[in-house]
Amino acid sequence: MKVSYRLVILFGSLVMLAISVFFFGLLMGQDPLRIGEFLVAKAGTEGLKLLLFVVFFILFLLLAMAGLHTKQPLRAIIHETALGEVRVAFSAVQSLALRSVKKIRGVREAEVDVQADVDGLNFEVEIVCSPDLNIPQLVQEIRTKLAEYIRETVGIPVNNSTVTVARIAVEPRARVE
Repeated sequence: MKVSYRLVILFGSLVMLAISVFFFGLLMGQDPLRIGEFLVAKAGTEGLKLLLFVVFFILFLLLAMAGLHTKQPLRAIIHETALGEVRVAFSAVQSLALRSVKKIRGVREAEVDVQADVDGLNFEVEIVCSPDLNIPQLVQEIRTKLAEYIRETVGIPVNNSTVTVARIAVEPRARVE
């Protein structure tokens, strides 16, 4: 929702609050502006005053909630091409990166986080790998294949990828019978 719409809704809710406070004041027997003399002078209008107070107060609450409600926008990566702009959601890029990392031999589990930069993407990858692997070689393979896969699939270059080996998986021991 645009900021101008939010401001209009918040202003309207404040107007509703002022009207509801006015009717509450009438209900209590106070009329500082002498506007509601037609309601104060007549007997038996307390029910009407209460009803109007409740209605305007509920309208205030609804408008205030609508104006303050912030729906989290879908975070997307915007990439300009010759044919126009391409928007890809962060969650989609994250899923693609996770898929490419899990395909690599020796990676048991993985978690991927993506951040967008002005000139590309940055990835933070956390893995659980199999034992008896050359970890520097595995990390380099993950970086290379991740960058290639994302560049080919999404069309956005990868600036940096940080790979953290969280733990080494333990091989189950074979039972001898």
